[in-house]
Order: sequence, then C-alpha cells, then structure tokens
Amino acid sequence: MFSTRHLAHALALAATCVGLVLAPTPALSAQEQSVKQQSSQLTRGDVAEQLGSKLTSNQSDEFALGSSITATLVDPAKLAKLGITGMHEGARVSVMRVAPDKLRIEVDELEPAPQMKKATLKIDEKGRLAVVP
Repeated sequence: MFSTRHLAHALALAATCVGLVLAPTPALSAQEQSVKQQSSQLTRGDVAEQLGSKLTSNQSDEFALGSSITATLVDPAKLAKLGITGMHEGARVSVMRVAPDKLRIEVDELEPAPQMKKATLKIDEKGRLAVVP
C-alpha cells in the first residue's frame, strides 16, 4: 500500500509534469528570428544561380532545411569563386541544406576526366553563399 511519503512524491511528480506542460514558451531570440527570416529568403533557384548551375525543376520553391537539389553546371567561374575549382560545364551539382546557415555541395563529372569535389558553404543573413572559414 501507499504510504504518505509515496503519495507526496507521486503528487509532486504529477504537479511538475503539469507545470512543464502548461509553462509558457519563451519568446524567440534574435538569432532564432534571423534563422527563420533567412530560411524564407533562400530559394532553390537562388542557390543554383549563385553556384553557376541550372535546375531542371521548379526554381521558385523555398530551399528548406534537409532538402536537396540537383543541377547542371553552366558557369564554372561562379563555382570557382566559392572555392570549387577545376570543374567543367555539364558537371552534376548536388546541394543539400544541412543546417539553417549551411549547405553541403558535391560536384562530380566524368568528362574530361572523372572527378568529384565537395565543399561546405555558409549562408549569410542576406541569403548569399560564402566559403566556410
């Protein structure tokens, strides 16, 4: 049977659980608000354009966290400015949004010689891509 002590512990646990459920959610910090604004500014088409590549699907979709795109490289100079050099027009560009402010890029090609290059890029507050320091 339950003693007074066990009953007191059970009631305290129940009160704690109710308190956690009913506790108000804290306001978003400035950093969290920035990340939310940042994600709404970045589209698949914008990322492809900054990488010098062309998408085969709808370019106006938001580029959400965890999603990916595959495109074809059309301007290797834009990719070179972001640190991925030596790739040629027609290479496959795969991009995944791995964090609110980071993209993982893989570029591979078969011609003129098989090669693959990878990089992680940072997304600034304006949605522009930059090399991770």
